[in-house]
Amino acid sequence: MDEKKNTNTMPATPRSVAAERREYERRNLVVEIGVYSETNFYSGFSEDISEGGIFVSTYDLRPIGSRVNLEFVLPGGYEVKCSGEVRWVKDPTDTMEVKPGMGVQFEELSDEDLEAIKEFVSNRSPIFHE
Repeated sequence: MDEKKNTNTMPATPRSVAAERREYERRNLVVEIGVYSETNFYSGFSEDISEGGIFVSTYDLRPIGSRVNLEFVLPGGYEVKCSGEVRWVKDPTDTMEVKPGMGVQFEELSDEDLEAIKEFVSNRSPIFHE
């Protein structure tokens, strides 16, 4: 009987698992962020950002797959207005050890907004150093 070797191995640490899932490196960004959905406006604070999306720290979680509009100001005064999709959530009822919030993947990001985010990310030290 032929046995196939398992080539789906897991990295050794949780940090390396997260790093493998991410397409872009995250950078710290703590600013107030306005979040608009079809039926609601609320605000939260960002914790980190990448070229692909932003983490919004809030108790007003939207369901995964929800479309939201975002407004925030990067350090230096550049205002970003874009839409995105909620890709994952940290529910405060899951564990008290993490801040609640949601990861929003950018969509419909203007070229100017993307360039401003890229510039910010390239000039900021990464959150994790390997």
